Amino acid sequence: MSYQLTVSGVVRVSDLAFIPSDPANRDWADYLSWVALGGEVQPLHSPPESQVSDEGVLAFLKRMV
Repeated sequence: MSYQLTVSGVVRVSDLAFIPSDPANRDWADYLSWVALGGEVQPLHSPPESQVSDEGVLAFLKRMV
């Protein structure tokens, strides 16, 4: 299993599910357990702002995957 940080949670890489940082969310609890067992989360990617505005948000998100 692997995860990538987002601004308000993580993305589970295996199925691209967004998991918000909500203590009541079962997937968030699973993520925290994974980290506690030594899992290393992929960092948040922040491209230059001009790149995002030039290509559009949808194209940027497609590149993130």
